[in-house]
Amino acid sequence: MLGEAEEPQNCKAITEVMVAKGYWTLPGGKTPEATLASSIMREIAKKGHGSRFKKVDCGLFKLSSKK
Repeated sequence: MLGEAEEPQNCKAITEVMVAKGYWTLPGGKTPEATLASSIMREIAKKGHGSRFKKVDCGLFKLSSKK
């Protein structure tokens, strides 16, 4: 996941790790990585600089350095 990774991750990689480690149960849709990306983008849009996430490139996210 993002907290354990040194480099920014795409949502497919984040989803795979979350499911493998039991952090998340797939919601049953065909594109869980799109669901995750949408959630991250909504948080960034809503909280701005106060978000837990930062978009670093198209489809790549990392944890915000601000906690």
